[in-house]
Amino acid sequence: MHAPTLLTTLLVTLAASTAAWKMDVSYDDGTKLQFHGHHNSHCKKFKKQSAGITSVYFENSLSADTFELYADQRCKELVYKGGKGVNPVPNQIYGSYKVY
Repeated sequence: MHAPTLLTTLLVTLAASTAAWKMDVSYDDGTKLQFHGHHNSHCKKFKKQSAGITSVYFENSLSADTFELYADQRCKELVYKGGKGVNPVPNQIYGSYKVY
């Protein structure tokens, strides 16, 4: 009787600890935006492109431990590759990102 309960608790704990990556983006106009996901993000466009990005705080998950920032909106012109923690990035406007 205790084995199913223990297994369920273990699975829920594991799922919660590996569920999501989080990326906090700071812009040079003082704006801070947060992005998150459960899996690799593939190429995503930044909706805010009116200010430069100055830093990124990244919390990884088991399925994603790296992020990349691109100058263009199609993830072709790589500018910065970062990982866990605070990443001071080149201050510029970025068009897109990937998390993997």
